[in-house]
Amino acid sequence: MKRRTLLAASLLATPSLAAEAWPSRPVRIVVPFPPGGTVDILGRLTANWLQEATGGNFVVENRSGAGGNIGAQAAARAAPDGYTLLMGSPGTQAINAHLYPSPGYDGIADFAPISLVAELPNLLAAHPSLGLRSIPELIARAKAERLAYGETSIGGSTHLSAELFRLQAGIEGEHVTYRGSAPMLGDLLPGRIAWGVDNLPSILPHVRSGALVGLGVTSRARWSGAPDIPAIAESLPGYEVTAWFGLLAPRGTPPGVIAAANAALTRMLASPAAAERLAQLGATPIPGTPEAYRAHIAAEHAKWGEVIRRAGIRID
Repeated sequence: MKRRTLLAASLLATPSLAAEAWPSRPVRIVVPFPPGGTVDILGRLTANWLQEATGGNFVVENRSGAGGNIGAQAAARAAPDGYTLLMGSPGTQAINAHLYPSPGYDGIADFAPISLVAELPNLLAAHPSLGLRSIPELIARAKAERLAYGETSIGGSTHLSAELFRLQAGIEGEHVTYRGSAPMLGDLLPGRIAWGVDNLPSILPHVRSGALVGLGVTSRARWSGAPDIPAIAESLPGYEVTAWFGLLAPRGTPPGVIAAANAALTRMLASPAAAERLAQLGATPIPGTPEAYRAHIAAEHAKWGEVIRRAGIRID
């Protein structure tokens, strides 16, 4: 009897035998947007990196709709066992709570952050027929003339980039919202709207070709991949918008799983291969602790709540 008791105690003291190693079965990463977009691309990269780091099986599931609310809600309600994760973004974690009367989940309280993954700036560009070459020139023109402007997703980072710019610059204009880059560029490239904001990877090729004039990136400083384009903050101090993306788990997921996923992702994001792949997308790796990610979400939640209130944006 004594020997059996000692054997049982030794088994419980051995982590590999006392607890199931994570992951021991496929892990689902919910991407709350359609395939092909930035969140989807980064979600699939994250799945590949985690698979390489852990030897597990990670699969992406696209659950789009309602500005990301449908997928985020599904992830929040999943079993907190480490086998359902969410690829979060500013919209799902910090913005939608201020836009929708009932998103169906709480972007802060219902999740256990794992790590930020990457961020990328947006780019404000104008049609060359305006003859504008700088942000101050655009502001002066917009104060003298009511210009039409557009963005690619109501309530998304491009929309809020445009509205924050308008508020800080003290200008008005004819706002046109689009569902995606293609329709917005379809009006901006022929000059049917004067200026617009899009994710940098989507709009930069048109700036490089001369079809549009890049006036400013929305990050705090110039982006290393396009150092010739100023940051809007150089003309409007304090202006900053980045589209950031990170991995989360449902609230109550075991701390050991959170730690294991964070360690694996941090290790992969530190690799030159990951930095190079993200740079191709116009993105920068930004790994960190779960606590840092939670603080980042809380700060973004407060910031965008104020912008949305001042701009009077709401989705019913």
